[in-house]
Amino acid sequence: MEGPEDFLQKLDAAIGKRREWFESTQIPKLREALVSFTALFEGVASTLIRKGFIREDPYNYDQAFTEIVIPGDEALPDFENADELSFRLAAYRRQLKFVCTEYPLELEALGLARLKKLSSLVAYINWLEFGEVSKSPTTRAFARAFMKVRIGSDSMASQILKDSEMQLVKLTHQIRGTLAEMITYHRESWKAAVRHEVLPGITAGSGDTRARKEEMLKTIRRGFANKMVGKPWFPTLTEEIADEELAADGPQRKEKILASLALAVETQKTQTAEVDGHTILMEAVRLLARPHEELVTAVAVLEENEQLLLGASHGGGGWLKRLLGGSGGNAPSKDRIYKGQYAEPGAAAPKTEVLDFAQFAAEVKKKGSLLSALSNSSSSASKKLDGTGEEQIASFIDKQLTELHLIHRRLSSLNALFQARVMQEKKTARGIKIELLTLKNSIVKANQRRHDFVEKEGP
Repeated sequence: MEGPEDFLQKLDAAIGKRREWFESTQIPKLREALVSFTALFEGVASTLIRKGFIREDPYNYDQAFTEIVIPGDEALPDFENADELSFRLAAYRRQLKFVCTEYPLELEALGLARLKKLSSLVAYINWLEFGEVSKSPTTRAFARAFMKVRIGSDSMASQILKDSEMQLVKLTHQIRGTLAEMITYHRESWKAAVRHEVLPGITAGSGDTRARKEEMLKTIRRGFANKMVGKPWFPTLTEEIADEELAADGPQRKEKILASLALAVETQKTQTAEVDGHTILMEAVRLLARPHEELVTAVAVLEENEQLLLGASHGGGGWLKRLLGGSGGNAPSKDRIYKGQYAEPGAAAPKTEVLDFAQFAAEVKKKGSLLSALSNSSSSASKKLDGTGEEQIASFIDKQLTELHLIHRRLSSLNALFQARVMQEKKTARGIKIELLTLKNSIVKANQRRHDFVEKEGP
């Protein structure tokens, strides 16, 4: 049986437009949302760790994965409840990190099975039903620890958790909404492929609708096995095809499919023209201030790794001298001088710079303190900057962008240096990929707002 040509043409056109939209717009947004989601959850977890309600998993923090593995969510044991929660959260954080840094977030790679698993991972801690009402034992246990800090006496930690929860709820809606749209796309793409490859040549049987449907399902399965070898088989979707072809409301079903794939007409005007330049610049400042915790965490992790390697050096060997890039006359290890490499656009080979880690760490911590103050609109630093003119704010942003670019480059260089040495020592150490991604994300977003300001002001 051959379906109406006009429907198949409309379906192909709608799927094609959806594919272009996902690849150009939605997939980059999904990556960005997942990075933000992971960074926010890391911030929440770090706060609870500092408060002693959960602890780090000291084992296998940097396990290698090839596919998403959802941590267990069975009832927590009464004995060592906090330890079990900590292990599950550590496993969950590893999975989020894996998704942000290694998982293939491309449309064709994200088939139906992967999309559903990714959606389940995002919902592992159910922020949409957060608290004792949640059906998830892990979410309930996590919510209890979360709320102890949330309603505790530490007002700063409480505010951090409050803001993080609001953003995590928003991001959960956004990510799961995008994943749901991608699932719809893949379902209809699979059905369209069956219509092209299998349905031509199938003739409608005789008898009542039920008998014709059963016959069509059998025929499609035989044709699928012959013409779509290696493709996944979805019985439910096959039934949908049969209903769309044979049911009395088949034409209405097809219209709903085309409507579900249609792109909404973008009638919303950009807000840039409606917002004054001062507001745009202060938004850029807020974006730059977001990764203040990640800066401090990144330095702390690098310092931990340095101490791990310094401890290993006491057993003998000349690796520390090689790591420092020195020979007998170079700076001693107590000066914490390292040679890091970085790639420069247009350069054929990586460049090398000498880094005083102690001085650099102090500078990053100082920058983190400044950005922390600017992240609070009611702080004196934020109010003072807000009260200056657009030219002064723009100059301040340019300075911060330049310095944060340099910090990002040097953090990356030191992380690569330490991680390489850790692998040689066959030890396990934490990396700072998530912190680097968060910092880069803020720089890109703030830089875009800076350009929006320039475009608004005109030549």
